[in-house]
Amino acid sequence: MANALPARLPGAPGTMVRVEANFPSLDPLAWLSAQRGMTQYYWRDRDDGLEMAGVGEADVLSPSRVPPEPHAVLDEIRHRLPAGEEQPRYYGGFRFEPTRTPGGRWREFVAYRFVAPLVEVCRDSKGVRLAVNLYAPSGQSPEEVIERARELLSEKLVFADGGMTEPLPQVIRREDRPDRAGWFAMLGHAAEAFERGELGKVVLARETCFTAAAPFDPVTVLCALARQTENAFLFCFHPSPGRAFLGASPERLLLRQGARLYSEAIAGTRPRASDPGEDAALGRALLDSAKDRREHALVVEALRGHFSRLCSDTREDDAPSLLSLRHCRHLATRFEGQLRDGIADADILATLHPTPAVGGTPTDRALAFIDREEPFDRGTYAGPVGWVSAAGAEFCVGIRSGQVRGNELAVYNGAGIVPGSDAGDEWNEIETKMENFLRAVGLSRGISADERHDTA
Repeated sequence: MANALPARLPGAPGTMVRVEANFPSLDPLAWLSAQRGMTQYYWRDRDDGLEMAGVGEADVLSPSRVPPEPHAVLDEIRHRLPAGEEQPRYYGGFRFEPTRTPGGRWREFVAYRFVAPLVEVCRDSKGVRLAVNLYAPSGQSPEEVIERARELLSEKLVFADGGMTEPLPQVIRREDRPDRAGWFAMLGHAAEAFERGELGKVVLARETCFTAAAPFDPVTVLCALARQTENAFLFCFHPSPGRAFLGASPERLLLRQGARLYSEAIAGTRPRASDPGEDAALGRALLDSAKDRREHALVVEALRGHFSRLCSDTREDDAPSLLSLRHCRHLATRFEGQLRDGIADADILATLHPTPAVGGTPTDRALAFIDREEPFDRGTYAGPVGWVSAAGAEFCVGIRSGQVRGNELAVYNGAGIVPGSDAGDEWNEIETKMENFLRAVGLSRGISADERHDTA
């Protein structure tokens, strides 16, 4: 591959160029786990149709270069990509509230960040390929760009599977924000808002921080999470040492393929059971639950309105179905439609985010309630996370996610609160949603009292 790189970049200055070669012997995630001392990026879609493991950075877009406004960001990405092509792609995402000043443990995370990895191992229906993305902005020599890629390929990268069995450090402390008492108080305030008619639904979250005896390696956490995950988008963005955002989200925010748009309403949760009969009963109970159907219907109604504005014709499931994950199930209703002329990806993103599944209804009041009541900054949790190419785009909702910072792994999960919600049940629902992360770091929901410290 290093010898196959062009002597000069073809095409216009400021346009991404991609060089590929078949490499069927590499497993993308195993290959990524073997790389050390460089930035690492990973994406796997929910249907396991696309997997990308990348290192290095051919190009980065962040607020230091383009304002944190979806149209500006996505338009700039389009300008840098060859027209009509599925590859290359920029991977990244936006904070839940891009205009909010970062706080707490999210101080070092900017409003958005999108990266075209320098070197990728990609797996899709065409097989496994090794690819290099080359980008020379105005004023930078194409020869310098090519030499940087050659150096990385020949001197730093390991071209072998390995590293996935590295053990994670022992967790010695757990902190929940809010703690159980704070959670009950927060839901009490929500109940008061429901009674006053101010809210129809609000999604409230917890930040659970696990402190270990040694630093967490983000890709090792990712590998452990992958072993606990099915039917989910898996992602990891590791832009600097000791700092990363990763997760396993079940929820697609949008998929655009040409002029076709796909999205879905996901709300309502039940745990799984190991006994098949009990598991089937839990699934039926979710489908029959008036509370969960009411919560789900609010998301469906909002998405139906969004699709009517974005699309000239739409289709939706006749009734909710079950989306089955390893440790829980959700109610799901899928939508698709033909985009109206002139609708851009930024228009879709601005319309769909935040959904009532992560914010609430009415949206403005729910977001204000979240800002006032949650004792932490959401950061990129529940924000749009995914990829953009010249031919399409896909974003999941960045839920079931966590932030690695040195010895700390902070995990974020939420629950939809509607009139009649029980605070204890919603606390337990979040514990169920956290099960993938708990098992990944070698814990269970029965963590001992001396390992746990709650903080409001």
